[in-house]
Amino acid sequence: MPRSSAAKPQTTTGTLQIGDQWNAINIIAHSQTHPLKAICELTENAIDAGATHVHILRRRHKGDVYLEVVDNGRGVAPDEDGNPDFLRIATHLCDSMKRHLDAQHRQGVHGEFGIGLLSFWSLGSELRMIAGGPTGVLHELELTRGGRTYTIRPVRGQLPTGGTRVIVGPLLEATKKLVTGEKVARYLSAELRDRIRKTGVKIEVVDRVSRSEQVVTPREFDGDRLEIPRRCKTPLGDVQVELYMRCESSQPDAAIALCKDGTRVLRDVCELLPFQHAPWNDGRLEGLLDFDPLTLAPGTRSGIVADDAFDAFVAAATALEPEILVALDQREQAETDRASRQILKQVHKAFVTALSDLPSADYIFFDIPTLAPALGNRPGVRGESLPGEPDDSIRVAGQAPSAAPPLLPLDPGPLHSVRITPRHPRRPPGGTCQLTAVARDALGIAIPEGVLFAWRVVEGSGRLDADADAATCQVTADAIGVMTVEVVAREADGAHGASAAVAANSWGAVTGDAAASEARHALEISDRVTVKFLDDDAADGNGPGGRGLPSYRLEPEHGQPWRSRYDGKANEIIINSSHRDFLASKSSVGKHRRYIGKLYAKEVVLSNFPHESPAQALERLIEVTLRTEDAL
Repeated sequence: MPRSSAAKPQTTTGTLQIGDQWNAINIIAHSQTHPLKAICELTENAIDAGATHVHILRRRHKGDVYLEVVDNGRGVAPDEDGNPDFLRIATHLCDSMKRHLDAQHRQGVHGEFGIGLLSFWSLGSELRMIAGGPTGVLHELELTRGGRTYTIRPVRGQLPTGGTRVIVGPLLEATKKLVTGEKVARYLSAELRDRIRKTGVKIEVVDRVSRSEQVVTPREFDGDRLEIPRRCKTPLGDVQVELYMRCESSQPDAAIALCKDGTRVLRDVCELLPFQHAPWNDGRLEGLLDFDPLTLAPGTRSGIVADDAFDAFVAAATALEPEILVALDQREQAETDRASRQILKQVHKAFVTALSDLPSADYIFFDIPTLAPALGNRPGVRGESLPGEPDDSIRVAGQAPSAAPPLLPLDPGPLHSVRITPRHPRRPPGGTCQLTAVARDALGIAIPEGVLFAWRVVEGSGRLDADADAATCQVTADAIGVMTVEVVAREADGAHGASAAVAANSWGAVTGDAAASEARHALEISDRVTVKFLDDDAADGNGPGGRGLPSYRLEPEHGQPWRSRYDGKANEIIINSSHRDFLASKSSVGKHRRYIGKLYAKEVVLSNFPHESPAQALERLIEVTLRTEDAL
């Protein structure tokens, strides 16, 4: 018998279908889980209908909480009889009327999926939608959460606004505490920021439960706007760019949002894989990117379909990245310079107070300017000068600055003050420092002769070499330490001859200084300076090391463990701005200031006690930080 051939497989084609329509509706309804997003959907439906005023009301009825959205828009499109076509809404899910509008009426309309009403499942148990027609008769569409049926019926009453009224409630236990008037207003201000600006719609939120009322205003960013292009061209349209440098008042969750024609789609664009790198994930940035051609994920309305529009958007954003990075670097440098100047001023102030409270013989490395009391043996002798104050200016304790010298030169009067220069001498051990004493009268005129000087070491160990009655001396020390030197000046006997008393009295009349008229009774005055002998490159008295507390500058060294180091030649503390602790400190201005202060304390201790054991250095660090923490 002949063998039968096997049956050949056949190719079958067809159209995809929904196997269980009710299950599909359940899936769609449960895809929207954000109750505030559901309220936004209802509000956008009102805006799409041309509403200029949207009223959102949260109220309590018989112990339950309800939410109402009332607008003055065009209402629901009528059917053949002129009544609101609720039947089409209930039986044409996923086929929105708005998709069938012509180009003119489609302009500015966002709805396209026909599933917005189902989002009420995340809000409450029932939805009642009321609208009227040309005849003035109101009709109502009623839907139940989890229910398969709908009800359409005429209702009594009026809609003064002429638009649509949507009532959702009772609100679910899980959402009624989340949907408060304040949270609704704050959410809509960000979600519909540019739609409110473009349409001019007024959205009012009235919460009768918490007794609050507020108008939704478009969210404003708190930072400084970056100087970058505001539009990026693509073949499908322009990407609108609005980026800001965050400031302290920015919201904690501030990020770069992604929008579609004024409506926020994603709170943070970094949720998209192509944007998970700098500068988009830089925590210093906030703002938005808006691209109308983007295709939204229908279910959640918070996702983007990866199509040609998305590719064009990513390409435009990528081309913009270099300009954003340059603008960030420029802004950061300006902010860093301004903050550094302010922090440096505060740190210096704290350390002047702290080091003045500590033993001067221990902390000898940095020169701290002070307003010391008079060092002479009678009232009226000048103490230390502040930086920038001329050395030859005379200031008498308890008095205003002395009168300007007369226009015609005068002979020097009686001895009134003496001053040693330099004021902050610093030398290496074994070095020699020359000190010079200058005697002056009450007007600040130098007295070149007739004054005798006596030098002595008041404190510290070292050698002093001076000729008898000479105005100069030389001091030296072999070890690190402090040496206080004093000079006593007095007028030589007969320096003014027989007229000394008369000259003194007349000088007192000229200057108004009563003490000058008694100069013949107090012709010996003194002054002191402290000479520091330091084993450091900055010990040269003419170098920057003698200029007081150091400044600081930032120097990024990625991956290096050091936080700071002291440059003695430049008198600067160099701070590693790439260290993880430095970056962590910038979360707030106060924290950053205290971090800089701790680095200063470390460098002060290391500079003053370079040969101490680690334990002793830590003890010193504690005593310095204790005296600066209140000021920082």
